[in-house]
Amino acid sequence: MLAFGAFALAFAIKVPVFPLHTWLPDAHVEAPTAGSVVLAGVLLKMGTYGFLRFCLPLFPAAWIEATPLFLTLAVIGIIYGSLVASRSRT
Repeated sequence: MLAFGAFALAFAIKVPVFPLHTWLPDAHVEAPTAGSVVLAGVLLKMGTYGFLRFCLPLFPAAWIEATPLFLTLAVIGIIYGSLVASRSRT
């Protein structure tokens, strides 16, 4: 479970999962246009790939135990994102 937690934390930061997403806006602002495109197009998908390629096959029992946590974080992220989007002014 400890190894799964380490892998999952690393991949959750890379995805980025709520509440580990705070680095993403700064990265897009600081990056040049090409870097931002690569960040959005390739690098963010690598976290999801890591979950599916490494966490799921290496730690199936831990993955099943952690599923409610990831589902909860996903729902929080959806609600949080919708609230931020509805309150933003352009």
